[in-house]
Amino acid sequence: MESYLHKDFDVQPKHLSAEASSNWRRAVGRVVKNPARRFRHVADLAKRAEAEKKKKQIQEKIRVALYVQKAAMHFIEAGDSQPATEKRDQVEYKLSEEAEKEGFSIHPDELASIIRSHDTKVLEIHGGVDGILNKLSVAPDEGVKGSSIPTRQNVYGLNRYTEKPPRSFLRFVWEALQDLTLIILMVCAVVSIGVGIGTEGWPEGMYDGVGILLSIALVVLVTAISDYRQSMQFKDLDREKKKIFIQVTRDGKRQKVSIYDFSYQDTVC
Repeated sequence: MESYLHKDFDVQPKHLSAEASSNWRRAVGRVVKNPARRFRHVADLAKRAEAEKKKKQIQEKIRVALYVQKAAMHFIEAGDSQPATEKRDQVEYKLSEEAEKEGFSIHPDELASIIRSHDTKVLEIHGGVDGILNKLSVAPDEGVKGSSIPTRQNVYGLNRYTEKPPRSFLRFVWEALQDLTLIILMVCAVVSIGVGIGTEGWPEGMYDGVGILLSIALVVLVTAISDYRQSMQFKDLDREKKKIFIQVTRDGKRQKVSIYDFSYQDTVC
């Protein structure tokens, strides 16, 4: 009996469009009392349309990202398909006289390019790791000579980066003056001075305004001094955190050196 009823009397739901559903609700809403309560258990068409719009935007972004990635992969494959010797010939590295005098036979930029791009083909052209060590005048077991460290750092650069200069005390004063409350008080102080001089004369009319300005100056100085001291403390803490030491081999001995005294040709233990 149940199967008979489902077969002959079950009415399948209609998949109305969002526009048709909206028109139907608008028409029924004119007749039904309190339509917001009547339709509280049905789908929110506005949110559904917004979700569908966001879905399409995400799909479009993914499609664009895939096209960009595909183009980048084609570009990388085209570059990798070029012979290593041909790419190497495109850039001419010329060693300085100081580097040639010390016995170095590889340019710092070329060495950095090999490390940065992990170019094994160019590494093989230079004879592998042993060839690079030979061109840098480094013995695998003995390490570098301690007397050559200044020259190596001068040719191949220091293991440092340019730090951002600290903000001055005047910068903190200027930032403290940007507070909206202080700006309003300064305007009130100027108005008070002008009105006071006009009504009470000089110098009695300036007392209130000058008192406000002195209070503002005190607040600004206290805020700037506090922020400046915190900045200096943070800088000292950051300097302590950067005091890192590593073990390297120099002159055939294991030594403990700072990362700032580390040379790119050092053999790390």
